Amino acid sequence: MDDDNQDPFDAALRVRFNSDTRESALGRQVRCLKNDVLGSSCPTGSGYILARELEYQRIRNSLSFDFRFGVYKDLEIYAVLPLIISDDWKHAFTDGVERPNSTILPPQDKTTATPSDRSALFKVPYQSTSRAGFGDLKLGLRWAPLNYYRDSSDPTWVFSFEYTAPSGTAMRADNDAVGYGTHEFKFSTVISRRALRFFEPFCGVYVNPRVGSAGGLFTKRGQTQRYIDPGFNAGTAFGLTLVPWENAKQEERFEIEAGFTFDYFYRGREYTEIWEALASPNNPCKPSEGCNNVLYSQSALDNVTGKPIRSDGITEVEPYARFGGWGALHYQPVQYFQISAKFLYFRETPHFITYGDIGVDLDGREKVSAFNSNGQNEFSPVFLPALDTVGQRLRVLDVSNLGLQFAVTGKF
Repeated sequence: MDDDNQDPFDAALRVRFNSDTRESALGRQVRCLKNDVLGSSCPTGSGYILARELEYQRIRNSLSFDFRFGVYKDLEIYAVLPLIISDDWKHAFTDGVERPNSTILPPQDKTTATPSDRSALFKVPYQSTSRAGFGDLKLGLRWAPLNYYRDSSDPTWVFSFEYTAPSGTAMRADNDAVGYGTHEFKFSTVISRRALRFFEPFCGVYVNPRVGSAGGLFTKRGQTQRYIDPGFNAGTAFGLTLVPWENAKQEERFEIEAGFTFDYFYRGREYTEIWEALASPNNPCKPSEGCNNVLYSQSALDNVTGKPIRSDGITEVEPYARFGGWGALHYQPVQYFQISAKFLYFRETPHFITYGDIGVDLDGREKVSAFNSNGQNEFSPVFLPALDTVGQRLRVLDVSNLGLQFAVTGKF
């Protein structure tokens, strides 16, 4: 509807192939007493050390179908439909660790007639369920109040709003779905300015609140549960686009893009490296055989059976930062067609992935009690004693995320 340029309609369809690999190590807090068998590994006096136990890898391949429509001057709506081709992860003992010296899957208890894994947390090595299907749909709106290509004295300034709907079935340990079961609301702005005809630096910021959906795992189980949803995250990005060749009249060009980004994730509940292994029906820790490591505290009693509830695998995560960068090539040989390739690499700061609070002091007596002065149970309904207790927590280390993207775009 751009009558000034005799351009009544604009649309684009882009198909992207994405391959994302996440690798990390997992360590567990271990109590170390002065002069005990750990010897020189102990800090001065007694304290906790971090025992590195597992290596983790996740590979997620997908096709994204991006639909963009120009609805007015410098205003567009868009939709992104992801098709997850495969989503698989695994973990195994790190070098030097085996079952006899592991705190996650220690030697089997053979003191009873029916040997059980009473001190186990989850299976090692572990291979996830092979997941595939349509993921969570993204819907967005972009508007540029200033546009360099309309007025070369202005920068290009874009405001965006993107909503991610929980359209895909939420992942659970007993299904092969690929959705995350959340509503996401991303607000961002980016400003850029063409300079010397072939440089275009850019910078931007964003915020991304996330809340659980009715069909997902992010639910409130009681008043003493402090954190329910995934952590709010925010970030910034900046970089430079180079245009070494361009035919402006025919809208033909070659672009080289590079940028850096920094994100901060606040405390919240997440799908982590251990979620499926922890909640798996094949977990060697079986409450029916006396293992309670997968059960929430006594405040999370089932309304029907009156027994403690089993963990769904979602755990509370400590705040952390992510930083990294990307590089991309875009080639548009004709006005209506573009091909692109992109490489991304990010690192994360080490952080605890089992970080739950024991509960809330409701009566102000400076302690959490199962039966306080008002007759209330103050323990958190999602506190997992075997993993959330200080001295038993799990921490991710050496986290790296590698992404590769290839895209073709048709413009109309």
